Amino acid sequence: MFDPEKLTSQSLANKIAVVTGASSGIGKITARELARLGAQVLMICRNPEKGESARQEIMAKTGNQNVMLFQADLSLMREVRRVAKEINDKFPRLDILINNAGMMPGKRTVTSEGFELSWATNYLSVFLLTNLLLDKLMAAESARIINVSSEVHRLGQINLQDMHKPGKYSSITAYADSKLATIMFTYELARRLELTGITANCLHPGVVATNVTGQAHTAMKYLFMLGRPFMRSAEKGAETTLFLATSPTLTGVSGLYYKNKKAVRSSGQSYNPAIARRLWTQTEKQTGFQA
Repeated sequence: MFDPEKLTSQSLANKIAVVTGASSGIGKITARELARLGAQVLMICRNPEKGESARQEIMAKTGNQNVMLFQADLSLMREVRRVAKEINDKFPRLDILINNAGMMPGKRTVTSEGFELSWATNYLSVFLLTNLLLDKLMAAESARIINVSSEVHRLGQINLQDMHKPGKYSSITAYADSKLATIMFTYELARRLELTGITANCLHPGVVATNVTGQAHTAMKYLFMLGRPFMRSAEKGAETTLFLATSPTLTGVSGLYYKNKKAVRSSGQSYNPAIARRLWTQTEKQTGFQA
């Protein structure tokens, strides 16, 4: 398993780490390994039964009892606000925030708050949760924000004039747009946090055999099933996330996109700071967050 710097069971002692989407797949492995390294782990999961089962498994396998479960449907901004308040009220600081939760919908689905489902889950929740927890991250001596994106972002576009309005819909395009937005948010966040002790990076975990397509249409699920034998395990997929969260070599390193534990260039549009700033402003309006 992941151990690039021969980290010990106490390497993250006294660290507090938040992991979203931690009940299965990459998120569960990430939470487990952070717990194994001694961190207090806060799991944010949509399904309370699956989340509790994962929590019990992680504690049993690691011997670390400092693992807490927070239930929230991150596709809803009111839920993001609620869980952020619960965490802010309980902890004086946060050291690691891993925005891992993600999904690919099937047919076009709009949440009760009026947002396309993948845009809300994969991007808006990342923006809002990060900003709502920022004061607690600031309270740490140094802190790391890690946002899980995807190479599929290269198919995405940010159209600020016609963002996710009804029309011809593709779940892959919607997913790609949300992952591109997440990368642009990470870069803009890194610029805004430049003079602080917080770093922000993002990554592609590889094509991993997880349940990200759980709500996708039948054809997408079929293609995913056919390709499953060639995909990475969740353990392998979690390696870059864990590298970004724990590696001593990344102290002070911020605003980069990683693949296979190496910094690589993301798509051309992702480096446009003017669009990133406008996207930030529009996202503030969509989420109701004002810094």
